[in-house]
Amino acid sequence: MVEKYKTASGLMKAYRVGGAPTALLVEGTETREFGTYVVSEYADESLISDQLASEFGIVVEGPAKGLWKPKGE
Repeated sequence: MVEKYKTASGLMKAYRVGGAPTALLVEGTETREFGTYVVSEYADESLISDQLASEFGIVVEGPAKGLWKPKGE
């Protein structure tokens, strides 16, 4: 499905692909897969929602630098 969203930069196309299997791969850590939506036309890096970060147990330590760790480490 293709959708258009208004952003500060203008209109953006978003491609929504439902049920895309997603898993967090961290050495020595087991994780389960979640069905997610793949969305952006312009993203050149991984983007996750607050809900997906919670499901994966991600603790953000330095958002500007991309620093995070699995909960409990």
